[in-house]
Amino acid sequence: MERGEIWWALVDEERPVVLLSGGSGPEFQAVQIVEPATPAQSAGFVLISGEQAIDVDERRRIIEAAGPATRAIGIEVRLGPEEGLRKDGVVRVALPQDGTIFCTWSLTVDTESLIRRLGTLSPAKQHELDVALTLAESR
Repeated sequence: MERGEIWWALVDEERPVVLLSGGSGPEFQAVQIVEPATPAQSAGFVLISGEQAIDVDERRRIIEAAGPATRAIGIEVRLGPEEGLRKDGVVRVALPQDGTIFCTWSLTVDTESLIRRLGTLSPAKQHELDVALTLAESR
């Protein structure tokens, strides 16, 4: 099992996850893949794509334009059939603001929880995810 692989995992129910660590186990760091936020769900929040997040100037422009009234800023790294999923999903991370850290759906899974390998991230998608996770930890 390698970093960047996408698996069906039995968490509380079957969910797709991306492995953030690899090796022979017995446990792996992972992040859940969730549905993209709808406009209603993202009201008051700013969501940027993984592609926008890796462009420092674009990211800065979007965050500055959001202004201080923004409740939270998140990054959605889009994943889909190219990565082995049946339908589009995202890894969503939120950037900490004002001492508040929002859920990023990170978890630890064991080998027995991993049901079936679906695919793997391309180097470009892995880079988007790495940048998003670094920003979520460092802001």
